[in-house]
Amino acid sequence: MAHAAPPTDPELARHVTPAARTTIQHPPVTPGKVAMWLFLATEIMFFTGLIGSYIVLRAGSPPTAYSNLYPPGTDLRDLQDTRGVILKSAGPNRSRVIAVLRTEAGLDEHEAEHLLDSLPHGVAYGIPKDKADALHDALNAAGAEAEVEGLKAYHWPKPYDTQTNPLSIDLTAFNTFILICSSVTMVLALSAFQRDDRRKGSIFLLATVLIGSTFLSIQVYEYYQLMFGHHYPPGISATGHFRPDVSLFASCFFTMTGFHGAHVTGGVILLTCIFIQSLRGIFTRHNFSTVELAGLYWHFVDLVWIILFTVVYLM
Repeated sequence: MAHAAPPTDPELARHVTPAARTTIQHPPVTPGKVAMWLFLATEIMFFTGLIGSYIVLRAGSPPTAYSNLYPPGTDLRDLQDTRGVILKSAGPNRSRVIAVLRTEAGLDEHEAEHLLDSLPHGVAYGIPKDKADALHDALNAAGAEAEVEGLKAYHWPKPYDTQTNPLSIDLTAFNTFILICSSVTMVLALSAFQRDDRRKGSIFLLATVLIGSTFLSIQVYEYYQLMFGHHYPPGISATGHFRPDVSLFASCFFTMTGFHGAHVTGGVILLTCIFIQSLRGIFTRHNFSTVELAGLYWHFVDLVWIILFTVVYLM
């Protein structure tokens, strides 16, 4: 019996199944993704230990570790009857108030001017009740608004308490919003490259770099203000400046936010390098894994900051 001749190449092409003509898909799990998830797992353990240590140290802080009148860690047992005078408003006659501060509170003119520029602010701390009353009366007679405050003790500084906590929650909340916006631009950059829109991908990468740099700039500004720019009351620091060595709260704050800032800095450098590569047209809908992996890291950094902001600033 005669056998049919084998089909020619055109005939084979017509008989190729639809499955054979479909585009080969990238595997959902790549070695790069596995490596990134393992790296992020170690980062999760690191920040979990850091935040956990903060919670333990805070819970173990003595109930009188911080007060509104004395530096952190002061023994308050014999100081219960002392007072402080808080100046809330200078009133219409600034020069008279400055004169009172110089004669009654012992401040020089520069200190008095600086104090009036940062109201409400303490004028005197840890003084006997009769002296506090006399200073209070003199300030009110000069047209200012002042009040005498008794000793209050806390186990940890409270949010928005200007006598024990120097952190600017409003500024940092705005900075947190900025960092969240960078996650949005990171998602848009990846989506653009997956659609093969290289121009928009590069633009959104650049936006992510700029927004991340803005976050770091505001954090540097915050550090400068805390460490050098302001003179804080003794309830915050015995030196008048909030630095890592002034209290346990300060040490925890700079350690936790400093480590996170280092991670953001690394992310900004990484994204800058990726942005430069994108200008060369490297990333397409067939080659976007580098952007995707960098995005995973960036979203992790953003999530960690939201947790740190909640724990350190708001609790």
